[in-house]
Amino acid sequence: MRFYSTPILAASFLLSAISSPASSKGLPPAQALEKSAYDLGRLLDLGLAANPATRAAWFQARAASAAVGQSRAPYFPRIAASFEGGSDRWYTPAANAPDNFRREQATVVLSLEFLLLDFGRRAADVQRTLAAFDAAGLTYERKLQRVAFDIQRRYFAHEASICRQESARALVAAASTAADTVQKEGASGLSAAPERLAAQKNLLEAESELASAGALVRTTLGDLCVAVGLPANAPLMLARSDLPASTAGLREKAGKLIETALAARPDLAARPDLAARPDLAARAADVRSREAATRRARADFLPEIRLEGKYAYSALAYDARADKTQGSYSEGINGYGAFLVAKWDLFDGFERAEKLRKTKAEELAAREDLGQARLDASQDVWAACQDSLSAASRVGAAEGLVASAQENFDAARAAYESGLSSVAEFSGAAGQLALSRSHRAAAVADYSTSLAAVAFAAGLPPTLEKVKSR
Repeated sequence: MRFYSTPILAASFLLSAISSPASSKGLPPAQALEKSAYDLGRLLDLGLAANPATRAAWFQARAASAAVGQSRAPYFPRIAASFEGGSDRWYTPAANAPDNFRREQATVVLSLEFLLLDFGRRAADVQRTLAAFDAAGLTYERKLQRVAFDIQRRYFAHEASICRQESARALVAAASTAADTVQKEGASGLSAAPERLAAQKNLLEAESELASAGALVRTTLGDLCVAVGLPANAPLMLARSDLPASTAGLREKAGKLIETALAARPDLAARPDLAARPDLAARAADVRSREAATRRARADFLPEIRLEGKYAYSALAYDARADKTQGSYSEGINGYGAFLVAKWDLFDGFERAEKLRKTKAEELAAREDLGQARLDASQDVWAACQDSLSAASRVGAAEGLVASAQENFDAARAAYESGLSSVAEFSGAAGQLALSRSHRAAAVADYSTSLAAVAFAAGLPPTLEKVKSR
C-alpha cells in the first residue's frame, strides 16, 4: 500500500539519483503536470532531478573536480610564445656625438619553465583539492537525501490534510442531516428550540472545520510543490492512495529498520572516513583538506628549484649614423639560453610562520567540529528512532480508536433504524467516526515522516525488503 510503503521506499530513488548527475532537462511544463498524476516515487524522481538545491550542489561538485585538475597543472612544464615587432628612432650618447639610428625589428620568443623540486608544495595542493572534491561530492549526496526527506515530509502532511478534509465533509454531512431532521421534528412539535439551535451550531462548526481543512490542503500542496522545485501555484496532480485497515505489519518491519539505523549510527570510535552519513564524511574530507593546507604551509619554508630556457629569433634592419659615418644594416639573429634557478626566501617578516600557525589552528578546529558533528549525528539518530517508536504507538492507538468508533457507529445506526435512538445520537456517532479517521490519518502521517527521519538521520535509507533480508 503506497501510503505506508513510500516512507522507506525512497531509498531506491536516492541510490539511483546519487550515482548520476542532476538532470539538465529542467521542470516539466504545466500542461504535463495537469495531465499526469504523481505518486511519491515520481515526485522524488522529479525533485532529485530538477530541484535547484540539488542542481546547485551538482555544479559545485563539478567546480571542485575542475579545481583538482587545476592543482595538477604545476607538474607540467610551462611553455609560452611571444612576438614583438615594430619600428623606432633613437640615439646612443657618445663622447664625440650621439649615435643616431632608426630600426625595424621583429622578434619571436619561445620560453620554457619547469619546476623540478618544490619539497611537497604541489603534492599538498593536489591533496587539498582532492579532499575538497570528495567533500563536494558527499555534500551533493547529502543534499539529495535532504531534498528527498523534505519531499516525503510534505507529501505525508498533504495526504493527512486530504484525510482531514474528507473527515470534515463527513462531519458536515452528518451535522446537516441532524439539523434537517431536528428542523422537521420541530415543525411537528417533536423537538424543542434548544435542540434546533444546538444542531445548527454543530453544522456551522462542521462547515468551519471543512473550510479550514480545505485551506490546509491548498497550503500543504503549495509546500509540496516548492519542495519538489515547482512554483507554489503549479497545477500538480497527485495519485490517491487508500488507508489500510491496520499498519501492524509495517510497524513490525519498520522496527528492524530502526535496529539497523541504531547499529549504523555515527560513533566517535568509528573512523571518520567510514561515517555512514555523507555530511559527516564531507567533514572528514574537510579535515584532510586542512591537513594538506598545513603541509603546504610548511613546504613554503623550503626552496624551489626550476629549469628555465628561452629561444628567440630576431629579424632586424636599421640605419645608423655616428659623426660622419653612416650605413644601413640587416640581419637575423638566433638567441637561446638555459638556466637552473634556485629561489629561497630567507626572511619575509614572519609571514610564512604566521600562515603556518593559521592553517594548523584551522586544522585543529576542523577536527573538533567533526567530533561535535558526530556527537550531534548520533543524537539525531537516537532521537529519530525514539520519535518513530512513539509515533508507532500513536498509530496503534489511533487505529484502536477508529475500530471502537466504527463499532459505536454500527450500533448507533442499527438503533436508529430500529427507532431506539435519536438522529442526534446517530449523527454524533458518525461525527466521532469521521474525527477518529482524521486523527488516524494524522498519526500515520507523523509515523511515516518519523520513518523517513530515521533514514535521513542515519544516512543509510534501506528498503523494507532489505531490512527483512538482514
